Order: sequence, then C-alpha cells, then structure tokens
Amino acid sequence: MSLQVLKESGNLYHPVFLGLFEDIQGGVTVKTDRFPTTTKEIKKGALLNDGGSGLWNVIKTVRVTADAASADTVLAVEPADHLFKVGECIYLAGGTASTITRVSSTEIAFETAIAKTVSAPASGAVLFETDAAPATAVKFAADAILRDTIEVRKDGVATLLDNIFAGAVVRGTCDESELPYFVTDQSKTDLTARIRFA
Repeated sequence: MSLQVLKESGNLYHPVFLGLFEDIQGGVTVKTDRFPTTTKEIKKGALLNDGGSGLWNVIKTVRVTADAASADTVLAVEPADHLFKVGECIYLAGGTASTITRVSSTEIAFETAIAKTVSAPASGAVLFETDAAPATAVKFAADAILRDTIEVRKDGVATLLDNIFAGAVVRGTCDESELPYFVTDQSKTDLTARIRFA
C-alpha cells in the first residue's frame, strides 16, 4: 500500500485552544432557549457560565463598529452571528443599560436613548448582556470555554434542540483572535487563574 496525495493545497486551521490542560469531566449541559431563532450553532470558544442548576449559559457580547452619540437608540455591532435577542438588556456605557427592541446582523436597537450625561460607546467597545435596565453588572460570570461547536437547531432552523451536552474547558491557553465572540475585561478577570488569553 502506498501513500496517495489527494490535495496539494488547503487552508491552515488555526485552533481556538493553543493549550488545553483540563476540561470538566463528563461535560456540561448548555441551555439552548436563549438564542435567536436564526441561530443554528454555537461556535467553539464561546464563554460559558455555570447557571448552578445543572444548566450552563452562553455569555453574550458584541463589539461596536461605529462611534455612537448621546441620544442614539441604535448601535452598529459585530459579529453578524451575535446571540442577542429582543427583550434582553445590553450595557451601553457610562453606567447605563437598556432593553433591546430590535436586532439584526449589524445593528442593535434599544429602548432608552444613551444619556447626554454619559460617554457613548466608541467604535471597538465591547458591550455585554446585563440583568435588567438600569443594571450595569455582567449578567453571567465566565466559568469555562466551550470546547467544540454545538448544534442548537436542525432542519434549517425549524427545530430547537433540547439542552445540549458539550465539552467545557476550565484550564488552558486560548488564542483570543480566534474566539467567535468578544471577551470583556471582566470575563478575563473571572478566568484569570485558569485561562490564559494569548
């Protein structure tokens, strides 16, 4: 038997994890009822929170792609496959938060305009989910990182799967540039003792 070369070129795959030292034995169950109706999968590298009831939550963030101004009620954001939904609350800036009224792949609209007395988020700012307006704390603290991409809907987007079993990394090194969603400074602090962001 001889070696047969079938392909001469291809894309180099850059892994999320540069070093994987420990994951949770037996895996975790990821809660799937918090995602937009268009979401088919959650990509490896998403940050997870231990909900304390056997179910784990995916931490939601977006990055602002254009400077906002006071009195704005719409933000331009990325990534296009962010996980925010209408009715959730997003931290804006300067100690304010607001309920989301409309989402798209490039924008998030919200109920309460950015106050003139606070600094509006600038391009590059990472915004996160918070409990309820006007709360300003991160809704979920980071406890682990999703090890592999998981499917949350099948048959296109027709069928929402039940809570999904997944691997969760609790100790290692990850390439921050390869993470599918943006990471806040608070989440990095939550994981400092166990996860290194390179």
